[in-house]
Amino acid sequence: MPNIVIFLILSFTLLTSIWGKCPQNCVCDFDSEDRKRVSCSRGGLTEIPTLHMDIDIQVLIITAPPNHYNELTLGRIFLDFHELEEVRITYSRLPAIGDSSFWPGKKLKILDLSHNNITFIRDKDFFGLQNLKVLDLSYNGIAASPSAPFRLLPNLRTLSLARNKLRTLVPRLFYMLAKLEKLDLSGNPLRELDPENLKDVRPLKRFHLAKCQLVRLHSLIYQQLPNLEELDLRDNFFTYFSPEEFRHLKRLKYLHLDGNNLTVVVENTFDGHNLRHLGLSRNRIIKFSKCAFCNLSIQQLDVSYNQLITLPLDVFSPIAHSIESLDLSFNPIDSDDLELALSPAYKLKRLSLSGMKLSQLSDDAFFNNGELKTLDLSYNSFVNISSQMFQPLRQIEEIDLSHNEFEHLDTEFLEQTQNMTSLSVLHLHSNPWSCQRCSVLPLLKWARQSPLYSSTCDMNYESTTCMRCATPPSLEGRALHSLRRVDLEPCASLMPQSRVLVASSNIAIIATISVVILLIIGIVISVVIYRQQSAVYYTHEGERTLTLGVLGYPAEYASTNGGTFTEDKRRAYFVTLDRIDELAEEKIVGGRSINYS
Repeated sequence: MPNIVIFLILSFTLLTSIWGKCPQNCVCDFDSEDRKRVSCSRGGLTEIPTLHMDIDIQVLIITAPPNHYNELTLGRIFLDFHELEEVRITYSRLPAIGDSSFWPGKKLKILDLSHNNITFIRDKDFFGLQNLKVLDLSYNGIAASPSAPFRLLPNLRTLSLARNKLRTLVPRLFYMLAKLEKLDLSGNPLRELDPENLKDVRPLKRFHLAKCQLVRLHSLIYQQLPNLEELDLRDNFFTYFSPEEFRHLKRLKYLHLDGNNLTVVVENTFDGHNLRHLGLSRNRIIKFSKCAFCNLSIQQLDVSYNQLITLPLDVFSPIAHSIESLDLSFNPIDSDDLELALSPAYKLKRLSLSGMKLSQLSDDAFFNNGELKTLDLSYNSFVNISSQMFQPLRQIEEIDLSHNEFEHLDTEFLEQTQNMTSLSVLHLHSNPWSCQRCSVLPLLKWARQSPLYSSTCDMNYESTTCMRCATPPSLEGRALHSLRRVDLEPCASLMPQSRVLVASSNIAIIATISVVILLIIGIVISVVIYRQQSAVYYTHEGERTLTLGVLGYPAEYASTNGGTFTEDKRRAYFVTLDRIDELAEEKIVGGRSINYS
């Protein structure tokens, strides 16, 4: 006990000797680089408490929550702070920087004044900061500046003017920034860029122009930036890039063209480049030319959220030797075209096929993608999936089958996942799982015993990564792993419906047989009635004989002359003759006259 007390006293003494002053409502400590730091983040400050700080601090951070901004102004308040290396004053509604506000500032390397109300900048604002390397003025209201406002910052490496109100860039805006490597102008309504504005930043490696309302870039801009490694043109209004558009950017590694209005990628657009990432997502691309990726090396390709329905057979063949990550999500590509296009990409490690309206894939869909580590099939329409499809994926680590239409999984598939030794994450949540006893027991057993499921679902009731019942209604929303056998509806509950179906089927058969029998009976009765009331016709045109019974001649005469005679008085017998010259024109039979005229 005494030793602990002594330790605490010594620690307090040491800290007291190190920290002479610390402002109220601020934190005084050391950062990861062992630099003496003051942090004030509660908001509501009306002045920077420099009078209550040690003058040897190296890091000063003043910020505020979004609903409780500081209301600060600057001035020459850092005259005695010679050790400052990093200053961040954000969310403080600073209206301006001011002349020599950070002088002497000889050791200052990072200055962050983002998220303020600065509207204008001048060269005197940065007097004394010749060693400054990072300047962040993003999220302000800067609309204009004179030429060369940064001329006193010869060692500046990173400059951000993003999310301001710059409509034009004045000539020689970047004069004297001979070491600038990163420039961010994103979010300014520039609409176009004059190549002259960029002739002072030839060393530039990273250039961000996202959301600048650009329709095109002049080719001279590319020529003036021979060292560019990253170009960000996201969320502009580009509709077309010509073949070899970026041919002057020989060192380009990252090209972001997402969120534009491209409808087609023409041949050789990226000819000769060795890209680590190419972003074409969120455009309106309906087709790739067959040679869209010819003479190109690329590791990551994102073409998600376009309007691709088909893919040329060999569209990915030119980059098959290099492509490791491919995102085709949310394109309604035909599954046959998809499988054929994927087959050459033998080096793929990450593949996203999310939201493509897929309901089935063949067992050979990934036969040539044996190096896959991550496969995303979420947000599709699968109701069943073949375990054979995953057999080639011997290195797979993560599979996402969430947000599909699965009600149950085959035992064969569950056993297959146990044999995939590298698989560590399997997403199955957000499917309409049926928790009827007949279908859920194999899945329930697997979920309770498989380390694979427990590593994906943390078994917390609120977890969104756990499987939950969709049916029956009594179990809707229940986490599957929390179910007990007694919770499950027995399979017998399905019998009444089965019996109804069987009974309905039997009734239909009986009704059909009854109708057939009634039809047969009806036909028989009709025949009998017909026979009783029918007329019998005898035609002996060759023999010219006739039945004479109806004329009163004896039966012997009739039979002798080839006719017939019957005593059935219900029947009438008619004779058709060609000639009846020898018969009388009128005879009396039974007191009635019969006229043959």
